Amino acid sequence: MEIKLEHIAVFVIGELIALVLFFLITKMFQRGLTLSSVLRGALERLFLYIILMVDLPQGLAFFGALKIATRLKDDDKISNDYFLAGNLVSVLMVIGYYLICQQYF
Repeated sequence: MEIKLEHIAVFVIGELIALVLFFLITKMFQRGLTLSSVLRGALERLFLYIILMVDLPQGLAFFGALKIATRLKDDDKISNDYFLAGNLVSVLMVIGYYLICQQYF
């Protein structure tokens, strides 16, 4: 599938919404929202969005393996809950981006 200007617009608008959602999530877990976490999250969602748009489901397994590998030594329950909530919201948002593009473009 070809990535069009409309697909990029869906991603950018979704990322603006994500910024608000993740600000609320960080408040709920008493954490701070940093520029590096915002950029890292946007990069992760962009990767997921692209692999869905180009129909490369193997990329999901690769992404999952990377995410697990980065969390192996963290025993902080709040941190793990925060990590899980953030990742679920991220993946659901990307699926939403994908479904919007499939439906309308």
